[in-house]
Amino acid sequence: MTVKNSIELFACIHLGSERISLQIVEYASLNDFKILEEAGRNVFLGEETYKTGKISFATIHEVCELLKGYKRIMHEYGVRHHSLVATTAIREAKNRQYIIDQIYVKTGFVAKVLDMPQEIFYKYAALHKAAQAAGYLDHKDATLFVDTSSGGLGFILYKEGRIDYQQNIHIGAIRIKESFELYQRDSSHFHSALSEYIHSIVIPVRRELARHKIRFLVLSGVEMKLFGNMLGYQPEDAMIPLRLEDFSTLYEQVKNLNLSQIMQRFSLDEDMAETVLPIIVLCKQILSLIEVEKVILVANKLIEGIVAVHIAEETHDDWRSSLRQQVVSFARTLGKKYYDDADHSAQVEKNALLLFDRLLKVHGLGQRDRLLLQVACILHDIGKHINLRRHYAYSYDLILSSDILGFSDNEKQIIATVAYYHSRFRPSLEDAHFAVLSEDQRIVTAKLAAIIRIADAMDRSHHQKAADCQITLKGNKLLIRVKSDEDMSLEEWTFADKADFFEEVFGILPILQIQVR
Repeated sequence: MTVKNSIELFACIHLGSERISLQIVEYASLNDFKILEEAGRNVFLGEETYKTGKISFATIHEVCELLKGYKRIMHEYGVRHHSLVATTAIREAKNRQYIIDQIYVKTGFVAKVLDMPQEIFYKYAALHKAAQAAGYLDHKDATLFVDTSSGGLGFILYKEGRIDYQQNIHIGAIRIKESFELYQRDSSHFHSALSEYIHSIVIPVRRELARHKIRFLVLSGVEMKLFGNMLGYQPEDAMIPLRLEDFSTLYEQVKNLNLSQIMQRFSLDEDMAETVLPIIVLCKQILSLIEVEKVILVANKLIEGIVAVHIAEETHDDWRSSLRQQVVSFARTLGKKYYDDADHSAQVEKNALLLFDRLLKVHGLGQRDRLLLQVACILHDIGKHINLRRHYAYSYDLILSSDILGFSDNEKQIIATVAYYHSRFRPSLEDAHFAVLSEDQRIVTAKLAAIIRIADAMDRSHHQKAADCQITLKGNKLLIRVKSDEDMSLEEWTFADKADFFEEVFGILPILQIQVR
């Protein structure tokens, strides 16, 4: 692990549905950092989005004034590197582009809107780091991470260094609240209706979770601290062990109260009561799906995950590789879900990454692009689960319709398109799959597609005949030498058929040389 010796500063601002937060940190490494400044103000971006589909310019003016204040604080500390991220409320607002533009014009900040799988990934990163430090991952059983937010719910099942299951559901405290009218929320029947509503949404995950022995359930979200206070906990630690009997007692109290009574019983204002009630019912529904040894509450912040990942990236911490491998492990889990040929996918992945690494000076792509290629290789054949005819088209559809942890929608589009072109067709502006991409995406996609086509051709029979692959770049030729004691005519012919597109993209002719062992 390489660590910078100098002290660096980093600031992160989160435009959340209920709160706008700032955190400024000073760091030398992932294990040597301290928070210099934290600030935050409650907002109602989520309520506007879920009610009207838009965020008003009056609200955006208020947000921009707050951001200007944060900018002054950052300037006082001498912060040069920062990240401004927005989540559900702005992500789902119909006037999202106008909001981002106004923030830039009025403050100079460039806001990055996180897609839901990205948001869940950063939250998971913070949770994983905290759970690992607390010893909750030092066992062979599974740990289930469940993150709640204003508009979403994320399930991640972690076991022995890999992610075995991940599911995002578009349900959250504010979204649930806005699904019911005020008079309905204050009805004595609201608890029963709310329980059935949440049950109908989360019940599909039962089948997958039932396959695993789950020791710990880690519940995270901004409401968890309030949840803990209602239970009578006064925690000093960020991770709060929950006594199941205490939760059962609280649940029995709450289920017989309407909204007004909850406010009076727990000294909550209306917004707090309307937010925490769905969370309590949601926790009850999740606990009804599984049996666990212990439940841990975490008042997790998205900012903590973004800061941790930034520090890990900047200091080249080994934890960064661990997270990347977990993302890859989830891709393998997704492939397994669709009964892919794991041996073939692994061979294509191996071939493609060898080619990518050997061509670093030729393709000019980065490590993030390498990860996109790796996931595309793992998932390129999953469409065969739907239909063997035009399976590449079904692979494309399945990838696009899946929430793949850690990737933006744009990145997922590249992964799906690379998988689409692994087989028969080649990228062309006459094809809608390619034409829909931005110019930058097309360049990356064409390069990765050229690589995966060659990698797939080298195992066209799905028999992993080739061994001891060595790649040498000589002028405008790429010599790929493999050893085999089997007939590789099919691979040789397929390789020759796909070599011309590789040459078209890179100006280099790939040549397959087979040595009989």
